[in-house]
Amino acid sequence: MIKNLFILSVIIMFSYAVEAEKLESIFIAPDVFVTSKIKPTKDFESERGNIMFEGHEIEKKRKYSIGDMLKDLPGISSKGLGNASRPIIRGMTNSRVKILQNSSGTTDVSEFGEDHIVGYDPMLIDKIEIIKGPGTLLYGNNGFAGVVNIINPLIAIDKPLSEENVEANFGYATSGGELKGSLKASQSIENFIVRLAGSGLSSGPYDLANTSDKQPNSSKFMASGGVGLTYNDGENYFGFSFDKLEAVYGNPGPEGEENMTSLNPTKNTVNFQSSFSLNNAYFSKFNLQGAVSEYNHSERTGDGNNHNINFFSDLYEIKTSLNHNSIIDVNSEGLIGFHFQNFDQGALGQEESHLVHTRTSSFALFALESFNFDFFDLDVGGRLESVNLKNTSMEKGFFPGAFSSTIKREILTNNNLFGGFDFTQRAPNAVELFANGPHHAQEQFEVGDSNMDVETSYNFSLGYSYNDGLDTLKIETYYNYIDDFIAADRDGNTTEVEGEDMNNVNFTQYNAFFTGLEVSGQYALAKINDFDIISNVMIDFLKGYRNSNDKALSGIPQTKMNFGIKAMDENWDANLNYYHYFDKDFIGPFQTRTGGHSRLDFDLTRDFNYSDLSGHLMFTASNLLDVVGRNHLEAKKANVQLPGRSFMFMLKLFY
Repeated sequence: MIKNLFILSVIIMFSYAVEAEKLESIFIAPDVFVTSKIKPTKDFESERGNIMFEGHEIEKKRKYSIGDMLKDLPGISSKGLGNASRPIIRGMTNSRVKILQNSSGTTDVSEFGEDHIVGYDPMLIDKIEIIKGPGTLLYGNNGFAGVVNIINPLIAIDKPLSEENVEANFGYATSGGELKGSLKASQSIENFIVRLAGSGLSSGPYDLANTSDKQPNSSKFMASGGVGLTYNDGENYFGFSFDKLEAVYGNPGPEGEENMTSLNPTKNTVNFQSSFSLNNAYFSKFNLQGAVSEYNHSERTGDGNNHNINFFSDLYEIKTSLNHNSIIDVNSEGLIGFHFQNFDQGALGQEESHLVHTRTSSFALFALESFNFDFFDLDVGGRLESVNLKNTSMEKGFFPGAFSSTIKREILTNNNLFGGFDFTQRAPNAVELFANGPHHAQEQFEVGDSNMDVETSYNFSLGYSYNDGLDTLKIETYYNYIDDFIAADRDGNTTEVEGEDMNNVNFTQYNAFFTGLEVSGQYALAKINDFDIISNVMIDFLKGYRNSNDKALSGIPQTKMNFGIKAMDENWDANLNYYHYFDKDFIGPFQTRTGGHSRLDFDLTRDFNYSDLSGHLMFTASNLLDVVGRNHLEAKKANVQLPGRSFMFMLKLFY
């Protein structure tokens, strides 16, 4: 430990001696990745709960799985068990949240159980874009709640600013003795760009709060790499990329062999993206992209010699679209397209069958349009889709449709009003329809209903945003009524599986609604020497009800808030933030109350530049108060705590 502190001190003294220059990644990505298919939007974050998560914020929040990275943001929560986590958007999870990799499809089985990670390495992420509204209709009926787009563009859709770049990232965290690192390189030769990326992470069991103990069975490992080749002449591009992920992690649980599971995900993904300038009277661009993504993992219990189950999920996707020019005076631009997806998913093994082998195919037509009227701007989109699910004994077909709109109006300088209406439908997934078996890692016996129909959402939102330099404020409220909402509820009974009592979970449909309020903003308090002193606050209130009896829906995350203070100049960035998650007393059938918890975090970043070398040094302290916390959505929350106090040191270098 003394040696590590000495090395850290030397690095800090070195960083004092050089001049800072902020640079976040050698892989330059568009400011707005998804919406740039129609137009790059300067006020992206003022619309419909959209968020661009990037820069120092993403560096200090890197976690093993994506949900934990995003859970403190307004409107975003996390569904997880120990190391695994998946994002929740405004109370909706699983197949209602679409996760993308560089705007293309990706696959894993995180939507079928909170014990499964999102299959992407967080060490290689440059940005994460969260989008709601019309833009989600580019990606499928399972973008019902919103889209989470993980950005690390191995395919250079923007022409690089520099011919040659190298980026290295090294980190150490005290909790579990976590070591992590990544290396990225980019080389341009005329119009051809080659990009390479690789990373690794290894950690023992994480530290628990308010004790010297560690969380049993919470060790983790991850390694990944990728390569991309692109031709880009400034107007046209086409490129291919390949990336691979290997991981091993433990799922914590109560004592007992059946509850201590370990998983070893493997994922291979090939992407193709292209865009060609047409420049004729009607169309401006032709876009074509495709993806092949193959995922699998085995689950073992006890000492690892018992092989229980193999999960797999393979994706084949192709999407083509045309950007068209203005049709009428008020129509600034638009896009029409066709989308095909095929998922082959299942769980093979004698001890678990809640995910029966199912092939899901979908075909869709979609359109997005932008209009600029004298008093407001309007974005609208529509999607028609055919979804077919087939297993060895049954076949089901659905025809979900969707319409989405966002209206924006600048009422005063720097002051905007916005609102939206969405009519969106989602087809049931394979587990919701066909499940009939145990899910050991969650101690659940899951039973689907093959007679389910599509669920239909009627969502209204209204918001206000103010943005004037360092001073910002955003307020948004929403009401989402869902007809035939697909729920996963306990019935209070158990089923014995190999001597273990598992809670019965039945998939069923009834009408439900969600309502919430999100407030976020910051205010520049003062300027001391060259430092801006900035306060910030966030409130995220959410309720989910079953219409027929005004009872709570299962699995709705806790209301949360945070506030903090920041000091920053050209070279330094320091933050102290207090987070509070409120008690969860309004709970679904046979759920247990979850107590609230608080967390105090601190981070300090020093940017530097010396000749051709630049980068930053970062120190973060998480859960300084060492408070015990639990996730309300955890299947085994009585036995699994959130991590305790941890310190992280990170060095990032660019050349």
